[in-house]
Amino acid sequence: MCFFALSFNFNLSFLAWEQRKLEELAAFSKGIGYTKNDLVEKGIPLVLYGRLYTKYETIITEVNTFTKMKDKSVVSKGNEVVVPSSGETAKDISRASVIGAEGFILGGDLNIIQPKRELNSIFLALTISNGEQQKEIIKRAQGKSVVHLYNTDLKQVKLSYPIFNEQQKIGDFFKQLDNTIALHQRKLEALKLMKKGLLQQMFPKSEADIPKIRFADFDGKWEQRKLGDVFNERSERSADGELISVTINSGVIKASKLEKKDNSSFDKSNYKVVKKGDIAYNSMRMWQGASGYSSYNGILSPAYTVIYPIKNINAMFIAYIFKKNDMIQTFQRNSQGLTSDTWNLKFPSLSKIKIKIPTNEEQIKITNLLRKLEYTSTFHQNKIERLKKLKKAYLQTMFI
Repeated sequence: MCFFALSFNFNLSFLAWEQRKLEELAAFSKGIGYTKNDLVEKGIPLVLYGRLYTKYETIITEVNTFTKMKDKSVVSKGNEVVVPSSGETAKDISRASVIGAEGFILGGDLNIIQPKRELNSIFLALTISNGEQQKEIIKRAQGKSVVHLYNTDLKQVKLSYPIFNEQQKIGDFFKQLDNTIALHQRKLEALKLMKKGLLQQMFPKSEADIPKIRFADFDGKWEQRKLGDVFNERSERSADGELISVTINSGVIKASKLEKKDNSSFDKSNYKVVKKGDIAYNSMRMWQGASGYSSYNGILSPAYTVIYPIKNINAMFIAYIFKKNDMIQTFQRNSQGLTSDTWNLKFPSLSKIKIKIPTNEEQIKITNLLRKLEYTSTFHQNKIERLKKLKKAYLQTMFI
């Protein structure tokens, strides 16, 4: 994780940090009069106080909330630091963001701090949100069911800060780090959208025999088959093997990755065997997408169903079909039960469901493309997680 730190040249000074009350270093004001009821589809960008703890960013450069100008509206000039003046907990409101653009309307319940020349806006937002300053703000917040924080409280906060050049370098470092995280996040979202689009267009719709888009090497209609014609239910039972789980978001996964303990004190003799290449699904949550291809061997609770291919079929390809919205709706229609809590899709019912499949070669080609997208998505997700951990570590050590 050190690659990022090594690429940034700090050259920080070793001078002692100064300490003064925040009221000596900034001017204070408040946003006014805008709530969710004032939102419009198109208009002037509006920053609401809730954004700072529902979608926190160190620097706010764009928003997705808009409104119409009112009399006496407070409009940003850029570099203001805003702190929520109310929230559910003291920790919720002990955070600050920099308004990184001109022309944003600053809504009610926002404390606005305009730093003087000796104080860098990004540094101020970071130090309010971390270190001793945050602890002091948490202590000053008032209230029980709703917590309030006023400019009079912020003015009394004792701020520790280095020379301006060092503040700027610290601010630039975290800005660069945030930009790198945002870049990977945008790429991840684009890949998710691409995968969603391919799942819709590379598989035929219910009334069609061929997909909307296709690899150039393939033509001809896809064949309709019952799932029971190409899969059997795995019936082997065992108490030995690694415990496996099935989730909506991650599919088939090792229970240890979900921090579930493989407690040997309870009887697992009736657990179902899962083998690499099987498809496992949660019988009661299949209609929510709780299914997936297994990449490893293990054992699974008897509440789940395990199926394996018996014909020239690519199980991973079928696992992708199981994730399609129209297929999930089919699973829901075929689940038995009176309520969503009792719906159950056992193999006898699943086996009667019809799907459309191409040749094995086309199955493999489609599967390889979707897997490549998933590998790339995982790469960006891991990058984001590592960078966030790196940021957290620096925030814990760089502020007094």
